[in-house]
Amino acid sequence: MIQDFNIEKMQTKTVFPTLKVNSFFLHSKYNPKKEAEQFASSQYTENHVHILFGLGLGYFADALKDKLTKNDGLIIIDPLFKEIESLTNRGDYNVISAVTEKNIETALNNLLNDYNVNVKLICSPNYDKLFPNEYKVVLKTVKDVLSMNTVFFNTVNFFAEIWQENYIRNLFYVFEDDSLTKLENSYNLPVVIASGGPSLTKQIPLLKKVRDKILLIAAGSTVTTLLHYDIEADYIVSVDGSIANYNHFKDSTFKKSKLIYSIRNHYKIREQFKGPAFSFIPVFEPGVYEHIKKMTKKNLPTLLGGASVANYTLTIAQYISNGPIALIGQDLSYTDNKTHAEHNKYFSNVNDQFKEERRTFFTEGYDGNEVLTDTVFLSMKKGFEQIAEVSEEVKRFFNCTEGGVRIKGFNQKTFQEFCDDIEPMEAKNENNDLMSSIIDLVSWRELHERIQAEIKDYEEITLQLNKGLRHLKENPSKNKFSQKAIIGLNQVDKKLKQLFEKVSMNSIVEPITMDVLERFLPKKGENIEGEYKRVFEQNQTLYDRLLNATNLSRQYTENLLDQIKKTKLGDE
Repeated sequence: MIQDFNIEKMQTKTVFPTLKVNSFFLHSKYNPKKEAEQFASSQYTENHVHILFGLGLGYFADALKDKLTKNDGLIIIDPLFKEIESLTNRGDYNVISAVTEKNIETALNNLLNDYNVNVKLICSPNYDKLFPNEYKVVLKTVKDVLSMNTVFFNTVNFFAEIWQENYIRNLFYVFEDDSLTKLENSYNLPVVIASGGPSLTKQIPLLKKVRDKILLIAAGSTVTTLLHYDIEADYIVSVDGSIANYNHFKDSTFKKSKLIYSIRNHYKIREQFKGPAFSFIPVFEPGVYEHIKKMTKKNLPTLLGGASVANYTLTIAQYISNGPIALIGQDLSYTDNKTHAEHNKYFSNVNDQFKEERRTFFTEGYDGNEVLTDTVFLSMKKGFEQIAEVSEEVKRFFNCTEGGVRIKGFNQKTFQEFCDDIEPMEAKNENNDLMSSIIDLVSWRELHERIQAEIKDYEEITLQLNKGLRHLKENPSKNKFSQKAIIGLNQVDKKLKQLFEKVSMNSIVEPITMDVLERFLPKKGENIEGEYKRVFEQNQTLYDRLLNATNLSRQYTENLLDQIKKTKLGDE
């Protein structure tokens, strides 16, 4: 880099020097410090993570840092940093000098939670002219991260109550079924993961030819296309808790396929499978492992996934078989202007209105050409790439889709080449077809008692939340909390923390908590009365929404109790 840039540190009319790189000044020729203060005043936005592209001699970073509060953050990116580090004397800043998507994503994710999209990108003077390509990488990466956070936020908020119901109702099946640990390293077979992208149909003839030589795992809604061609997978993985996902299964009965499901999967799907099924926990589900073990006495594996059922299917394929793994139908794009493979229940053609609604864009494709995709597909692609990045077995991963997006970290082969390389391996382990152990009546009664105890925990949570609301209502002042109110609210919060650890409500409580925190951030110039009003409304809103979430969770748990009574205890 040094031979490409002529770097000069120059004196100004003040004691603060400036920096000239080639023909561009990175700071004022007259008063760099004053310029930086004015720059920071115009660029700073409260309650945001600020990304400064260009450190220079540090004036802009210093001025921004002086304005930051505990609710703000600062990331500094400077492709020139290694060349000017000795000139800056800014050892107190962590600077990203290698401008890569991974480095920027890591820095952003360390400061943002999954629900936050408050980011301000600031370009120091002339840095975009010196480093146009690097600046484009920053712009694209920030846009992608924020888009995925937005998708995550919307998904979590939309599905919070649905996931909570599915989790509680699935305890019935988790108790009865085997843990996925039963299948760990059970096979030494090539695995084909069939996903529902538009390109799947062209692979069907070859899939039929090799069907007896492989372990076929279908990702979610792919089952409808496979069944149309009289192909039933060995395993079907389902993680989606929506009614739309259930609709893929509700009109079918699976006699041969075995279900592998997450604890948030739509609970009615299990009834469509007559054979054994196996459950697991998606990673990043705090407290769920302990709660399931307490309630069902089962140890479920915690598996890495992503935004798509296919992400989890890849991890599961590694978990249960030692053979090579091929992805087919994993377009993650609107190949040939189609949404899904034909005969998928939600198949449709893509028109201009669809493109506008989904805010589609072009990205690098399987063969190096550009393909049409969107943010949701991008999240799924990132999921695959993250799995490949942390896996020690990435050499087993083959993208045989022959279309769609390029997935970094995967070997690319045609499906024909993958099939030609299949070597004779051991027969499928038929022992895995054994039914799960029969749960005796005593065990069902014990589960029933544990669930009754949990309902009492919900009753205590309700009591504490109402107590908190009373402390707020009875506070005598309109501009400050009395000592009695502070002590009472602290006691309520302490008790709630203990109670929430006894039940499993994270999927419904966390989005409420994060949303309330984001909605009631401190305001610039806030006076004592304004602060009191904000904190009062924040607590009141939180307690009200948690009260509703607790009532829902209690109702779902009572429904589970009724199911056990009617189907296992004979209403005794």
